[in-house]
Amino acid sequence: MKKNITILLILFLTISSCHSQIPIKKYRTEIEKLNTEKQISEYWNKLHKIDQEILVNTRELRIADSISISNMIKTALIFDIHGTKGYNSNGYSGFVPILNLSHNQIGQSQIAYWPIIEECKEIGGAIESFGGKYPAYQLESVTLTFYNYSVFNQEEKYPNLIKKMSELKTDDIVNELLKTYEYQNELRKLSEVAKLNSWHLQNHRDRIDEGEFSIVKMSDDNLYLKKYERIQKLELLKTNNASKEYRIINEPFGWKYVYREDGSLSLIDEKDNELINYTLIK
Repeated sequence: MKKNITILLILFLTISSCHSQIPIKKYRTEIEKLNTEKQISEYWNKLHKIDQEILVNTRELRIADSISISNMIKTALIFDIHGTKGYNSNGYSGFVPILNLSHNQIGQSQIAYWPIIEECKEIGGAIESFGGKYPAYQLESVTLTFYNYSVFNQEEKYPNLIKKMSELKTDDIVNELLKTYEYQNELRKLSEVAKLNSWHLQNHRDRIDEGEFSIVKMSDDNLYLKKYERIQKLELLKTNNASKEYRIINEPFGWKYVYREDGSLSLIDEKDNELINYTLIK
């Protein structure tokens, strides 16, 4: 198995190194050539294998992003070109769109891809129960990526969050996904020049997780939230006497961070209810 994973990874790296962008035309051409339901089904199985044997074992972020967004783009192209032909909502093809979302770590990619999740919900099948009753798993993927905040067992929040995700329209899923990939590559060109403070990662109010996250100043003179070696740009919303309010650029739910002069940090929702008060690392 390890040998097969290595061969697949080397092949993917070789293909990726030959393109400054993800080769969308190549993907579209190979998907257009799928003539039968069997061929389309086998292609879905291939995407599942890439996710399970390559993506989840890839630790280098640039490569992981390329694999993840490539799989997202291929999934969008299959639906665009073939619709539900060869799609088994309870087979590998039923799981792939969900895995695409949960194994992607770029918030804006998840937003661009959300119409695919909505399409799968209309079809039904695996999405109804994968990781818990819909939309628990899907929303959890988004909130953990953007805010490192868990909405597990907070069903009362789901209708409003689903509404907000549905209102974020994506005119061209493939093009928007490509833009998110290119933007990540631009972010990698920045260097960190200062760290304001760091806090323990904390998905729930009553539990501190392993690891930490920070607010950092980057070489473009902007502030970013940094976690797991990824950065998300912060926008200053309001300055108060002893605190400032920030939001992550393009975040979907209207949630904000309150950063105080004493170094404390809280995540608040769109109604200014405190979701978490993080523990400062001194």
